[in-house]
Amino acid sequence: MAHEDPQQQRELLAGAIGPDYRELEESFASAPGRGRESYVRLSRYAEYVREAAAGNSLDPASAGPSIDVIGPGVRAVVTGTVIAVTEQLPRVADWLAGFGSSIVSQDDDPDLGISRLGVDPFDADSLYAALRDMRANPAGGEPPLEISFDDVTYTAITFKPVRPQGNADPAVRVDFALNRADVVASRKDRGLPVGEGVVVGVIDGGFEREGVARTDGWGDNVIDPPDGRPPLDPMQPGVFAPGAGHGTFVTGCVLRHAPEATIRQYRAVDAWGFGSSWRLKDCIKQAVQDGCQVINISLGFEDPDLIGSPAISAALHAVPSSVVVVAAAGNSGTAIPMLPASHTRAVGVGGLKGDLNPVAWSNYGPWVDFSAVAMPVVSLYVEDITDPQQDPWGMWAGTSFAAPKVAGELAGFVGEGAAPSDALDRLRARSARPFPSPDYGYVLDLDDDDAAAYVLAFPPQ
Repeated sequence: MAHEDPQQQRELLAGAIGPDYRELEESFASAPGRGRESYVRLSRYAEYVREAAAGNSLDPASAGPSIDVIGPGVRAVVTGTVIAVTEQLPRVADWLAGFGSSIVSQDDDPDLGISRLGVDPFDADSLYAALRDMRANPAGGEPPLEISFDDVTYTAITFKPVRPQGNADPAVRVDFALNRADVVASRKDRGLPVGEGVVVGVIDGGFEREGVARTDGWGDNVIDPPDGRPPLDPMQPGVFAPGAGHGTFVTGCVLRHAPEATIRQYRAVDAWGFGSSWRLKDCIKQAVQDGCQVINISLGFEDPDLIGSPAISAALHAVPSSVVVVAAAGNSGTAIPMLPASHTRAVGVGGLKGDLNPVAWSNYGPWVDFSAVAMPVVSLYVEDITDPQQDPWGMWAGTSFAAPKVAGELAGFVGEGAAPSDALDRLRARSARPFPSPDYGYVLDLDDDDAAAYVLAFPPQ
């Protein structure tokens, strides 16, 4: 059923989120030791990729056949791999020799001047300690070595409350229906842009799953990833992997704000929600080559010691000024920079509650440019594997879903002819406060259905 009146849409949405919002809120607030949860999840994932590689069933978007977790969940990296600036390889080889290691393979990216190197033997903790020391105490007389790991990327450390319904759904399903055509008409009636003629790249985990087609119009403008739609249950048939549906949900968030935009999908992570910085670099390059004018990246990794990422940094610096890149700030509730969100060529987006106050679990800091509603968020979801429902919707939370709202708004402005710099200025004018926050940037009031529904469901006391 379609709902054409915006107020009616919001009232129905408020009714949909009301019963489950407190569960969502409490699951985020009570999650003990988010770093530990990520560590446990990474350990489980490491077991999964080893088994998948042994069975020749490893997803090409995965982090690889083996990963190392450095320290108590400080960083996860692809085993046996570093990335460096190609012209520095003789110095890199000498530096690695100091650890008794040598370069055993080399994969060059001549467009960006970087190389992915196989290293043997590989002691991730020792290399990390040396990189951290090199950053903190640079040697004089020559440029510093530009080298780091092939970092494991993940979907913005999104925590997923689960309500049983035949399988372990990452998001909470809600009873809601909305046609894309009605959103287009509603936004035009209110004088809001719709993103017509704009191509938005969504670098994530893909859209929907194989063999599923929506009938509500939301999939009409979506171009599948070059390597097809992902399997969502790679571990056990009928059971969603932890990152299942993330790319679909993110796509819906973009389209709710730019319903006439064309979405091009790129798979940088697998159904678990993990990938590699080298793969992310390739996706950014491809999105630019395909003519994307706005790129959304709701994934990355935290960089507590500011070691950086040659792959991500090189790819972002090569993005032309005519393209704007938006990235999620992460959900650890710390000021630790998240890459690519904290990079100078990315627009970093933090998270707000429906009342436009920051959520406690959003990452923050001077590198966060904007914040938008991240809890609750209602968007497109994937069909239940064991109990199929037509055109499903879900409720989720995370800066992963604040970022694509910003990407959608920017796409709307670009569709009206604005250059990226002008589009960003127009977005700043949507701030709900007279001044930007030092830690959360411009706190955005986007005439957001999620925010309006939240206020209807939970009126201010």
